[in-house]
Amino acid sequence: MAASLNALIPELRAPARALVDAAGRAGLQPRVTSTLRPSTEQARLYRRFLAGQQSYPVAPPGTSAHEYGYAFDMVVAGMDLEAFRELGALWQSWGGVWGGAFSDPIHFEYPGFTLGARGRNAPAVGGAFYSLADFLSGFVPILGEVQLVDSLVSLLDGNNDLASWYLQHPAEAIRDLVS
Repeated sequence: MAASLNALIPELRAPARALVDAAGRAGLQPRVTSTLRPSTEQARLYRRFLAGQQSYPVAPPGTSAHEYGYAFDMVVAGMDLEAFRELGALWQSWGGVWGGAFSDPIHFEYPGFTLGARGRNAPAVGGAFYSLADFLSGFVPILGEVQLVDSLVSLLDGNNDLASWYLQHPAEAIRDLVS
C-alpha cells in the first residue's frame, strides 16, 4: 500500500502536503498511512472490515477514492479526536472532503469524487484544467468559482508557458491571484 503523497492525483498533492505540514506545525506528529491502493489491497482491507478487524470503515473494492489516488489517510500522535476535528475543519474550509462526518477521522479526500455511471467510483470533473479549477475554487473561498475560472482562463489565453507553470504549481497560482 502506497503512503507517498506523490501517489495522489497531481491536483491533490500540494493541499495534502499543506495539511500534513499544518499538523506538523501544531506538534501532532502526522504520518500518512495510505494514499493510492490497488483494488487487491482494498479488497483485503474490506474483508478485514467485514470481519471486525479494522478500526475504521473501509469501502467495498471499486468504490474507494483511494483506488484512484483521490484520498489519503493520516494519523497523528495519540490519535487525538479533537486534533482530527480541527484538521478536518481546516481541510473542509479548503474545500476538501473529510471522513470524520462518516466516522473515519483519518480520511481526507479530493472534492468531486462520486460513483460513476458504470457502478465504479470515478472523478466527477472533466479534463485537467477543469479539474484544477474545480478543486481550487473549493480551496479559495474568497474568490468565487467564476472569478477563479476567469482568472485561470486569462492565464491560458496569454502565455501558455506561464499557464502550464501555474497549473503545475497551484499554491503559487492561488497566491498570485489573491495578491
